[in-house]
Amino acid sequence: MQVSGVVSKLKRALLPAGQQPRTVPVGLYRGIKLNLDFGYQSQHYLGLWERETYRAIRAVAGQIDWAVDVGAGRGELCLYLLIVGCCPHVYAFEPNRQEAAELRTNFTLNGSRKKGELHLAEKFVGTGPDAVRLDDLPLDRFKRGFIKIDVDGAEIDVLKSGQLLLTSARPSILLEVHSVDLEEDSIAMLRGFGYKIKIIDNAWWRVFLPEQRPLDHNRWLMAT
Repeated sequence: MQVSGVVSKLKRALLPAGQQPRTVPVGLYRGIKLNLDFGYQSQHYLGLWERETYRAIRAVAGQIDWAVDVGAGRGELCLYLLIVGCCPHVYAFEPNRQEAAELRTNFTLNGSRKKGELHLAEKFVGTGPDAVRLDDLPLDRFKRGFIKIDVDGAEIDVLKSGQLLLTSARPSILLEVHSVDLEEDSIAMLRGFGYKIKIIDNAWWRVFLPEQRPLDHNRWLMAT
């Protein structure tokens, strides 16, 4: 049996089953309460989910006036930016109805701890007729911003929707890429906008503790 299979068996044996509110004890989201099911969200609780990005996120938190989370999922990054980073305005986009509902649950769990305002929309971001363009968001382009993008293959379309914003406001960008071609195209586009790129690769220990992603190529770009 592979090491990851052994880890999964131990997890099922040692951790209680079922979804319920749990306060994250370690990692970037330490102290934040999330509605978690250890059956498939134990890495969120243990501070391991996308841990490779934590340093980059900490580097911008506390220094920004606004943030945009494109593909916000269950909202853990939004909560971190509002509670720990004290970001005044966070715009979250999550078109998946179930995940958007879980995001709202997680925000309710954290009550009045949030120090900024959340603007949530169950919409896609991009250039399509029903999508929201980054360029159309009411963001102060004279203040520092941060954009996280995790859109499972629509990276280029999201970037195209924000060409004016990216070239004028110069926000820091954390972009998850989902294929070699998309990574190369994203790097070329961001460099064309004047950004410097750092590739954040998967940690060596993901061999033992994988995130069970369905794609062969999946990592992050930090653009500044």
